Amino acid sequence: MSMFLLILLGGAAAFFVVAMIMAATSSKKPGQGGGGGRASSSAGRSRSSSGAGASARREDLRLPYRYADDMIFVHGDSVWTGLVLPNAIDEYLNAQELQAMAEGPPRGLLNLARGDRNVECHYRKVYQPITALTWAEDLNAIAWDPTENYKAYNLRKAEYQERIGANRERNVLLVKLGSLKRNSGGSGVMSEDDEPYDEPGLLRGVRGAADHVAATATGVADEYLSPSVVAEWTQVATEVHESLETLRGTPLTREELVWLIRKPLHGDLPVPPEPVLGSRAWGPNAFDLVVDFSGENRKTHIVLNQYDEVTGEQQTSYTTTLVAANWPAETRFRQSTAWARYAAQHVDFPVEIDMRFTLIPYLKFKDRADKIRGNLVDEMNDMANSGRTPDTKLAHQVTRAQELVDDIEEHKMPGMEAQIRFTISAPSVKELERRRRVLEMQFKQDLKVTLLRPTRQQWRLLQSQLPGDAPKLPIAPYLRLQEVEQLGAGLPTAGTELGDNPEQRSGKRLGWVGNLVGWAGKMPVHYSLHVGPARNDGGGLAIVGASGGGKSSLALQKFYEESESGVRCLVIDPKTDFAQLCYYLAFGSQVNDPAFSSDAEAGLLGTPQSRFQPVNPEFWAETEVVDLLKGQAGVLDPWVIARDVPAGRLLAESMLRGFLGDEDYQRVRLPVIEAMATVVGRYNSAMRQAVDQGLTARDADAQVPRPTLWQVVDEVVTAYEHAVASGDREATKDLKLAQMLLTELRTLPYARLAFSEQPQPLSAMRKRRTVITLRGFQSPAASDPRSWNPAERLAATALMAVVELGSQMLDVGYEKNPVTGEIGLRPKALFVDEAYVVTATESGRDLMRRALKQGRSYMAVTVLITQQAIDLVQIEDSEARSGGANQIHTVFAFKQKSAQEASLVAPLLGRPEDDPKVVAALQELRTGVCLQRDADKRVGTVAVDLVFKEILAATDTNGTTRPARQGVNPPLSVWDWTFLQEVEEDPATTARSATPEPSAA
Repeated sequence: MSMFLLILLGGAAAFFVVAMIMAATSSKKPGQGGGGGRASSSAGRSRSSSGAGASARREDLRLPYRYADDMIFVHGDSVWTGLVLPNAIDEYLNAQELQAMAEGPPRGLLNLARGDRNVECHYRKVYQPITALTWAEDLNAIAWDPTENYKAYNLRKAEYQERIGANRERNVLLVKLGSLKRNSGGSGVMSEDDEPYDEPGLLRGVRGAADHVAATATGVADEYLSPSVVAEWTQVATEVHESLETLRGTPLTREELVWLIRKPLHGDLPVPPEPVLGSRAWGPNAFDLVVDFSGENRKTHIVLNQYDEVTGEQQTSYTTTLVAANWPAETRFRQSTAWARYAAQHVDFPVEIDMRFTLIPYLKFKDRADKIRGNLVDEMNDMANSGRTPDTKLAHQVTRAQELVDDIEEHKMPGMEAQIRFTISAPSVKELERRRRVLEMQFKQDLKVTLLRPTRQQWRLLQSQLPGDAPKLPIAPYLRLQEVEQLGAGLPTAGTELGDNPEQRSGKRLGWVGNLVGWAGKMPVHYSLHVGPARNDGGGLAIVGASGGGKSSLALQKFYEESESGVRCLVIDPKTDFAQLCYYLAFGSQVNDPAFSSDAEAGLLGTPQSRFQPVNPEFWAETEVVDLLKGQAGVLDPWVIARDVPAGRLLAESMLRGFLGDEDYQRVRLPVIEAMATVVGRYNSAMRQAVDQGLTARDADAQVPRPTLWQVVDEVVTAYEHAVASGDREATKDLKLAQMLLTELRTLPYARLAFSEQPQPLSAMRKRRTVITLRGFQSPAASDPRSWNPAERLAATALMAVVELGSQMLDVGYEKNPVTGEIGLRPKALFVDEAYVVTATESGRDLMRRALKQGRSYMAVTVLITQQAIDLVQIEDSEARSGGANQIHTVFAFKQKSAQEASLVAPLLGRPEDDPKVVAALQELRTGVCLQRDADKRVGTVAVDLVFKEILAATDTNGTTRPARQGVNPPLSVWDWTFLQEVEEDPATTARSATPEPSAA
């Protein structure tokens, strides 16, 4: 039998076929439902034809959709509402959290079964292709000042995602509210006498001969749905949604309903994104064409045909539905065998779930269970009376039936009658059969569930997937009378969604979907640095992990993406990894020249004095690399760095404590404090004098030189010389050590950066990228500052000062957006590599707390890249103890080398330090795979995806593989970059294989 189905939502044209229709008022945009819409009065018709030797039968069908808006829809005489349920990642939930997750749907549904009527429900798990192009265009549109390469970068990533065919799980719960017919005797959420009803009925009939002719020709008659009736049913739907608020669902919109109708009729073919395919006026209103397709009803499957609207080319998909025919007599709730979760995450192809169920009130459920128990007992007695011994299976069924009756009586709980079906689609019959066999085998082996494919029922099973009333199916033996918990035990909303998740607050959308960073299972993971602050979350990102796990590659990728989008990025780069990325993308393979590093250290790259000129001048023009240790003394003077003089004094104390160590600083603290008071007092006197002369406070601050650390040392030296000259032995004793230690500090590596008679600040950071390197920097070997030697203390304190400098450089005012022309805060980012060196000390942690707190206000995100997590946990804990929110909105945790290290990372992920799943996972992660805690506190495994060969080369920090990968110039345009999928051979692999193995001695 062949079928042809033309589906319309509100709008009829002179088609000699029957159409599915939803009404839309003329006062609304096409595709929006209204209260006074028109719809067809025809229930449908069929037409068959045969010729000589022909046996095929043709049916033209109409499905009875009559009205839809963003809260209710009418299917035949039934009124329905729908909720889209959010996915919840469950990968690292503990037993109690999983139990709570499983109990969520049943608790919500129990609220619907409090009356005396059955309530029909329909659960659907479907897969919606991610429209990556829309994502890329939206992301480019919100960027502050995107380069052309950045726009191309996102568009190419959209192409990449669509090649992979990424899908998003959609979980939809549909609830039948009741009937438009009086005394229908059907199911509903309210008493039948209270159902809204429109006297004198819905069908006003056809008026006049012209209307009669039109109705006969088109199958569409004039119909009127009273706005007051729509309003009453909308109120009922609102109350249902409120009773299900624990499910955190959102109302199913008309646009989403249209997609849900189209999806079963497209199989594995893409569903058109347009809200309607066409419109046609009908009276004062309009009807919208939703889907147009033809199909063939085969014995074991349906053939679905779609046609390209431009080329007219036919596209074909094959679909079949299987029914869960046999379940284990007893099922123990386990995460790995939850049936809905299993179908979504453990099968290699999409498996859509269709569960039709009826909620049965307590008394009716108890009566049904009593009858079943009675029948089983009667059967057992009959067997005994006839001299036969009841078999074990029957005895077990009697026991189970009695337990069910006892549970119902004890808990006064409603029940449900349900049938669960699984639909698969494929581009060919051969592939469809393969998938069917795999699905049946996996369910039988792993879940002990038997799946059967009903023959000659596939068209009705396909129709049953459509929202609304379902056709009658002659497969009642597969219905199960069971507890409501069955739905929750399947973990239907368990998914793998992670990353950016915009939310609605007070009618305003907060956040956006950022750059693609990798994959959580089959789902893409997107992340943008500033989505956290945009959602009023903290201003920090933490990337933690042992060396070689992949944290640097992710950090470097984010640095490239954010700076190209217009985020002003400042990097504290002790290991020069970020500088190396900039060098490669700007100068290409020249980075492998032995003389390149000399010109880089001298700051000559790209100048007439260097033979190394950029292959990408535009990228290099927006990049500044500053080698701090090669720079002038005094650039880290605390009063140069700090926001104001009081803050400079506090920073000066912290820096001297860091340079000298706690023990020595305590011995010289008193003379230092006195010297600081002297130089700050002179400054304050000069400021007052300038103001007395008529200058404003701002002008005076600009003209009066601030104190310097050099002056503090001079004051100590002067005090020492005065004590010696005056013969004050006690003062001389105290000052001698102070002047000796401080004078020596002015000459030591790193420390000299804080001392100058006339310190000058670094140039203002106005480019997209500023990288401050500390070539030769040696990170302390120990994480405990008490174990640091003098050289390590100097390096760590200098790094802390650089971070302070960076945080102040990012603290700039409003700017004019170069794209929109509007005035606003330009997004900024401070990347701190080897962050544990800073956060190891209390003063460093205080600095980070200030930077993280201020970041949200100034749209400045701090990215902490570190091997040690314990100090970051202390920062978060101190915020929690003080009643504040976590300042690190997202965490990426890569491989940890030991259980002890992993237990320190777990709290940063929001999990207990003794969480066995998290601790074990962190130790077993492969390179490039991490655990992410996103802004919604969800935790899951993410495989980082660099996507492009050029990004892989630019982010390579391995001295063995990097030269080979960076031996080729990256194309100027991202449009010419190469997907990693298309790389036939990795140059690094080739280089390693070409290296002769050392011979054994």
